[in-house]
Amino acid sequence: LPRIIADSIGRNIEDIYRQANAGVLTEVTLLQKITEATRMSVRAMVMRSTDSEGRVTQVNAFMKTGMNFFNGFTGGSPERKALSEAGFNKVAEEDLTVLFDYLEFCLKQVVADNEVGSLLDALDGKYIVPGPGGDPIRNPDVLPTGKNMHGLDPQSIPTSAAVDVAKVVVDRLLERMKLDSGAYPQSVAFTLWGTDNIKTYGESLAQVLMLVGVRPVADSIGRVNKLELIPLETLGRPRVDVVVTCSGVFRDLFINQMNLLDRAVKMAAEADEPLEMNFVRAHAIQQAKEFGISVRDAATRVFSNAAGSYSANVGLTLENGGWENEKQLQDQFINRKGFAFNADKPGQMDLQTDLFKSSLKKVDLTFQNLDSSEISLTDVSHYFDSDPTKVVGTLRDDKKKPNSFIADTTTANAQVRSLAETV
Repeated sequence: LPRIIADSIGRNIEDIYRQANAGVLTEVTLLQKITEATRMSVRAMVMRSTDSEGRVTQVNAFMKTGMNFFNGFTGGSPERKALSEAGFNKVAEEDLTVLFDYLEFCLKQVVADNEVGSLLDALDGKYIVPGPGGDPIRNPDVLPTGKNMHGLDPQSIPTSAAVDVAKVVVDRLLERMKLDSGAYPQSVAFTLWGTDNIKTYGESLAQVLMLVGVRPVADSIGRVNKLELIPLETLGRPRVDVVVTCSGVFRDLFINQMNLLDRAVKMAAEADEPLEMNFVRAHAIQQAKEFGISVRDAATRVFSNAAGSYSANVGLTLENGGWENEKQLQDQFINRKGFAFNADKPGQMDLQTDLFKSSLKKVDLTFQNLDSSEISLTDVSHYFDSDPTKVVGTLRDDKKKPNSFIADTTTANAQVRSLAETV
């Protein structure tokens, strides 16, 4: 709907997002006006189906052909009237029809409420219709509730939609870093979560690939098992190195994607490109000399817990008071999260704390995602528990604390903010 509204005034919504994010006051004001108009229009749709008790029990259909005659005298459907009242009177009724037909379908799923009925059927041993779990805002197919929930096919992520969103986030992250420091970061530390990648169909996974400059390629049935190196001419910037710490759940669910990430980093490290345009290769060559190993082995960047182990347990140690100084907590993080994944050694994860620390000491910024409307930074301790920011600051030769950024992809206008700004 924001895109339709922007088109009606001859503007591109992506341009409005970009300039509003840059702080251009007129664009910030326009974006706020579009947002309020969107809410008013959707509210008008819901109110059309709201009964005298304030409940939606039956969804009334969007103004159909039989009502079009009267619409011409009344200013159109309630949804279009709301937009006109908000100052956008050039939106055509036909541009709204398909959208609001779909929103009505979504509203019907919201009010269906099949949970109790499905629970009783399950207790009777009856068949329960399967369906995906996750965030209903990001994926309306999650609704109605009361399904036999499943996550997704692990081999199908990242989806093409997730890659598109990831590219926007990565571009904004790099733009922000270049604006703040005058240069691209050479290395970024990522935290990957299992449930978040289920909800987003692999957005944060795709962000890692985009930073490295590698494109995932799906086969004819949607399985993502191939990679393409994006040429530097197309990329338009250096390849950024990454250090990826995966949660235990991510390791259990997405071992194929860990393989994909490891292959992507190694592909970038082995590319015959200028070192100033390929930070992955530059760092891997340094580490190969440091540890006396091949460049391919030195390009190991995907780490997690040992098999059967979960979390860095930093939060638990703090809660129990079982610590004396920060070094103890940082060593615990390194030792629990320092098990390296190597695509060349399937089924094997070895503790490689020296290589882990060598990679972390080159990190310029740490990065996590907020991708669900259900929880945020201060709702759970996991974001803190797995954040390597202080570890990196201790390991860096200059002892400089790295920048810490959070991406908020809960809306169409993905935001990249510093940790302080987010809090």
